[in-house]
Amino acid sequence: MFLKREDTAVLVIDIQERLLKAMDNYKQLLKDTIKLLKGCTILRLPILATEQYPKGLGPTVPELASLIPDENIYSKNSFSGYIPAIKNHLNTWAKRSILLLGIEAHVCIFQTCCDLLEDGYSVYIPIECVSSRSHLHAKNALRLMDKIGAWIVNVEMVLFALLKTKDAPEFRQILDLLK
Repeated sequence: MFLKREDTAVLVIDIQERLLKAMDNYKQLLKDTIKLLKGCTILRLPILATEQYPKGLGPTVPELASLIPDENIYSKNSFSGYIPAIKNHLNTWAKRSILLLGIEAHVCIFQTCCDLLEDGYSVYIPIECVSSRSHLHAKNALRLMDKIGAWIVNVEMVLFALLKTKDAPEFRQILDLLK
């Protein structure tokens, strides 16, 4: 099954102030992640986020935090973002498809992906919205996540799949966002 709006939630992993600038191509990562989250907001998809040890690494970057409800941002110490609070939200919302994005691809994204897949979720990873400090680490992680069953996608593919048709009421807003 490919993405369906009614079955999809977004999970943003650890895009925090002290981590972001260490990532490969971080400016483009931020730009594309903002675009995706704005599109998901237009389409009314629920958005969750995690912060790895925010006391030391800072909060979610403001440009993204402004697009995520405060009550949907959770602190964690584990590498996987599939923590009890996230599990509870996903169960309550009955969402089985997860758009997974964030940093670092080979650590927290990979472990979160593994946990979500193991629990029966469909995981979609937009390539523009994940990174690691090393391009090679991110590339390796994406290849492995593809092999274990995640869908490796891109921002435009995701947004158009969720729209389904140009007759969707949000089509013009999404199209303007992508220009």
